[in-house]
Amino acid sequence: MAKWKCLGFYLLPPILLLAIFLTVHFKTDLSAFIIAGENSEEVLLASEMQSGKLSRRYLISVAATEGKNVAHDFIEIFQKELRSIRSVNNVWSSKNKNDIYQTIRAFYPEYSAGIFSLKPEPYLSNLFSEHGLEKQAILLKKLLLSPQSGMFKSIVIHDPLLLTLSGFEGIRSGSHENMMNDQAYQNLILETTAPGLDANQQSRIQSDIYKLFKQLVLKQSKNYKLEMTGVPVFATATQKLIQGDIIKISLISSVLLMVLFLLVFRSFSVLFNVFTILITVILSAILITNIVFGYVHGMTIAIGSTLVGICIDFPIHALAHSQAVKPNQRALVISRIWPSMLLGGVTTMIGYIALGFSGYPGFQQVAVFSGSGILISLLMTRFILPHLNAKKNSHKFSFPFVIPWMQFCRRNRSLLVMLLVLILVISSFGLQSIRWLSDMQELTPELNYLKSNDQRIRARMTSIEPGRFVLVKGDTVEDALQNSEKVYSLLEQLKSRGELSSYFGLYPWLLSIQKQEQNQLLLRSHLTDINISNWKKALMSQGLSVSHLGSLEYSNKSTFTLDQVLRTPVSKLIDGHIIIGNNQALVMIWLAKHNPEAIKLALASVESANYFSQREMLNKMTVEYMTRAKRLLTMGLVIIGFLLLFRYKNVRITIQTLMPAVLAAFIILAVWSYAGEAISFLHLVGFLLVVAICVDYGIFYQENRSGDLSLTYQAMAASMCTSSVAFGSMLLAESTSLRLLSGVVACGVILGFLLCPLVIRASLTDDK
Repeated sequence: MAKWKCLGFYLLPPILLLAIFLTVHFKTDLSAFIIAGENSEEVLLASEMQSGKLSRRYLISVAATEGKNVAHDFIEIFQKELRSIRSVNNVWSSKNKNDIYQTIRAFYPEYSAGIFSLKPEPYLSNLFSEHGLEKQAILLKKLLLSPQSGMFKSIVIHDPLLLTLSGFEGIRSGSHENMMNDQAYQNLILETTAPGLDANQQSRIQSDIYKLFKQLVLKQSKNYKLEMTGVPVFATATQKLIQGDIIKISLISSVLLMVLFLLVFRSFSVLFNVFTILITVILSAILITNIVFGYVHGMTIAIGSTLVGICIDFPIHALAHSQAVKPNQRALVISRIWPSMLLGGVTTMIGYIALGFSGYPGFQQVAVFSGSGILISLLMTRFILPHLNAKKNSHKFSFPFVIPWMQFCRRNRSLLVMLLVLILVISSFGLQSIRWLSDMQELTPELNYLKSNDQRIRARMTSIEPGRFVLVKGDTVEDALQNSEKVYSLLEQLKSRGELSSYFGLYPWLLSIQKQEQNQLLLRSHLTDINISNWKKALMSQGLSVSHLGSLEYSNKSTFTLDQVLRTPVSKLIDGHIIIGNNQALVMIWLAKHNPEAIKLALASVESANYFSQREMLNKMTVEYMTRAKRLLTMGLVIIGFLLLFRYKNVRITIQTLMPAVLAAFIILAVWSYAGEAISFLHLVGFLLVVAICVDYGIFYQENRSGDLSLTYQAMAASMCTSSVAFGSMLLAESTSLRLLSGVVACGVILGFLLCPLVIRASLTDDK
């Protein structure tokens, strides 16, 4: 190869690295890697969990120690300081209702004719009775003489009948706030402008929060403790976890692979050339993945780092065979084994690409990342590597214990086959007790400490159960509001029966235009001369001004919309309850302690509403992913089988070639079952990868294109070691998902390699 071509090859990695630095967007949030809805509602919810307002909020709890209370002046100063942090949008106390009361006084009285009740008929019948009007006049006098008279005077200007108060009278009794008077802690809600899943920004914000708190505690000599939860807390913890795993796995696997490569080929120049190819492969795969998806997930790189152990197989086979001959014969030898490498690469790609159809969002990226990486590695091994090593000295390596094992299998085939059959029979009994994973949260036990902290903090702030709500849908916001109003009456019935302690929806903060107009129309029908006269009598009996309060001018009231409410402080309460998509709107009615089955039964009559649990959604996804993984495992086997059959035109040879991979996956599955390990879709994905990787060994052993079976099997041993090292290094990860894949694939690869000389009767043309 010309010097300038070599220079161009060696310049590829820095050029690709620069392109990645300038163009690639990385993500680390696990929900973006794992969660994907099966329908439009779930997709919209998943999007809200990742980028909505609630995802940008922290729940902050300041706790006192030694039985003391948290001083209010400390919280006020802390709250003021928090607002000075860059990217903090707002901070407020969960118990401070001043802004809310101000909105009730300033905004809602003008629209009182439309919001006074969800059941206006009985309410108005009772209100406009002589006793009802007299009772309302007494209440009006009492409020105007109270210390808060200023607030109520501004209400009665628009609403002399105090209809506004009727709409809001259930706020405290049905509140979602925990009204405990325990002052041993004070709670704040902090909202950021940065997305909740922007882990870099949120990490800085969290650091600033802790820094401010520590300074204030020292300044005031307080013994307080700060705790936080929220989506940003989980996002930063996950980023640290994934980044740590990426660095750890990449470094360890790279070092081990280099050491292994040097032990096998004993050449630094060969090592440099091969790892330049591998670096080019990985960087190219990152760029291609970013082009396809618009970003690259950290888990994709963590799992994709194992691609090094796969892609290095092709250079290993090429070098193992080419360095055993003279330099001028190397290109010919590589071209001779190229069909086996190509077939092996295609079968491995099938396993990885099948992941893209799993419905598991992260593995769609892994499929593109790995598929493109394998293809590039194949092409560079075939057309570039022979020229890089054209003048290197010949070296025929020898792998210890490999040839003795192959010879032992051939000499004792009958006995070993009987033993293998016995193992398979025992394994099949183990499959009867197989336990399938049903709770996706078991895949992230490393975050349990955050989940416990989240539950503890939320228990101090709210009676609402996070993640469980009634989901009401509509084509428009108006449709969703109308449908939610049907649900409120059902929930009230459940409350009366003790099946639901409380709930928090959009009423009375927001009603549909239809309901507001219905209420106004019904109210106007009750504003008869007789009723107005009775109201004036009731006012005079209490000594109140008829001229100021007797005129019930409710006839020309307008309606209000969501946009208007969101421009008031009330938006802090309701913006997390409504999600608007392109062609759909969702209303979430949060639930306190409740009976899920009773809720589901009550909602059965409302087509547009259903009970929703985030945990149930995740578990449902787990079952769906499991079903798909089983289907993909079967489909992958079938496709690979047909590909081999097309190649060999012989059923017996096809079965022989595929059998080591299948048996390896089957035995590993049985071992997991006997151990009582819950089998997840990640296990099944691992089994698919075992088959995709191990079938390469079957192909090389079966075809033995070099004519030297000993050399072929030793080359297979080297590639097996690199694959098992690459996947085995993930055992050191903190992520349970990575460790699961590691255990399945690493063990399966080793077993598949060992089974080849036992299962396959390869050509013995030149067994040296």
